[in-house]
Amino acid sequence: MDSNLLPATEYKSLRAKMSCGHTVTPTSLTDWCGWLLDEGCEFVCGKCSVVWPFDEVCKMALLTPDEVEEFEQKIIHNAARNFLDIKQCPGCKSHVVRDDLSNLNVECPECTASKRRTYRFCWQCLREWKGPGPRSDRCDNDDCPDPLDTLKNCPNIVFKDVKGVNGCPCIRACPTCGILVEHNEKQCKSMVCHRCKVKFCFVCLTKNKDCLLYNAYNPCPTGVAPRQRSIPVWERT
Repeated sequence: MDSNLLPATEYKSLRAKMSCGHTVTPTSLTDWCGWLLDEGCEFVCGKCSVVWPFDEVCKMALLTPDEVEEFEQKIIHNAARNFLDIKQCPGCKSHVVRDDLSNLNVECPECTASKRRTYRFCWQCLREWKGPGPRSDRCDNDDCPDPLDTLKNCPNIVFKDVKGVNGCPCIRACPTCGILVEHNEKQCKSMVCHRCKVKFCFVCLTKNKDCLLYNAYNPCPTGVAPRQRSIPVWERT
């Protein structure tokens, strides 16, 4: 028997001892990691947040070849979604890549071919496009959310343990890729963008290495950054 697979009399099944030291049943490990993939997250321990390698998950979860293939496909999809800008077309449900990150008016090739007319949809509200084109940063669909309105009107956040922070909005556009990020009531001011993975200070909007050198709980050297009036465009290399 593998030394990392320990009998568990309470559950009458093997339990996998992970590299972080915590133990789980292979079934619960499979379910947990499947849920993480569906959420677009990497494999992490639910108790200590240590990252597990994929080969370790395959081994300890006793994944079948079909399950390994399914997990691999989801990993590839998540990697593409994080690096590229990919969403599901509201018409045919195929995945569409947006090349111009500042243009909300996006054409679906599948729908254009099947409908025999140009089919475009709004990248923001995921409804068929209404409004000017072919390039625009706002559509005319009712209730299509405007990110700039969100940045302008969101309430301020209260930091309990960070000194000297007043007037900081609770939602920011990531200074690297532009996706909207809401502070999750952590005590410190450090934030990690879930799309581009860049760490930045939520208060002054500088990268962590430039701000947190001083202290994650002290005032920012440059103060609180004002509410953003434009959305940064991700210049990926």
